[in-house]
Amino acid sequence: MGLRTRDRTARNHAPADLLQGILVISSFGFWAVMLGLMPVLLFRIWLAG
Repeated sequence: MGLRTRDRTARNHAPADLLQGILVISSFGFWAVMLGLMPVLLFRIWLAG
């Protein structure tokens, strides 16, 4: 009985951990793209000005 409930809780927590991992990775990718594009955008604005 105890093993079954532990298995059920582990199965319930796995998707939440996976979703959190996806959110962390996607937000890291978002900031990497933003920080990578920011100097290019600033350079273009400086050239246009």
